[in-house]
Parts: sequence; C-alpha cells; structure tokens
Amino acid sequence: MRRINTVSHISNQGHLLLRVFQTQIKDLQIGQTVVTKDLTKIGRIFDIFGPINQPYVSIKLNPGIPEPKDLIGEILYSFEEKKSFKKKRN
Repeated sequence: MRRINTVSHISNQGHLLLRVFQTQIKDLQIGQTVVTKDLTKIGRIFDIFGPINQPYVSIKLNPGIPEPKDLIGEILYSFEEKKSFKKKRN
C-alpha cells in the first residue's frame, strides 16, 4: 500500500482528482486499486494526466460508494492486489 495523496476535487464525470509528485508516478498504474486508510476499496486509477512535474490522477469510483464530495480531503492509497495463479496439473 502506497500513499497517493489527498483528494483535491471532483471532475465533471464524478471522478476523484488528486495531484501527485513526479517521483510517485513510477509506482502508479492505470487500473490499480485505490483504497482509504482503513483499506476500503473505493475505485481504480482511471487516468494520469497533466504537467510532468506534478500530474493529476483521476480515480473512477466503484458502484455503491457514497457521495464523492464526502471524500474531498481524504488521503488515498494505491493497493497492489496479488494475482493468484493456479498450478496446472498434467
């Protein structure tokens, strides 16, 4: 779990927008799960855009998440889910 940053505002499409530092971009990927400090999954990284030195991250919320405006000021984290591979039997 890695800290992304604090939610700054909401886009017209209802996505959460966070400004991040250039050094954090290498750890973020589109489609990566985003959680709150109590590990509640709220969505996924939808887009990374803006100036190279301080880009923005757009987070598309999961269905059933309460009002996006309630998340303004909340610190969010990226969460890398481990993939499980089943062993093939011959």
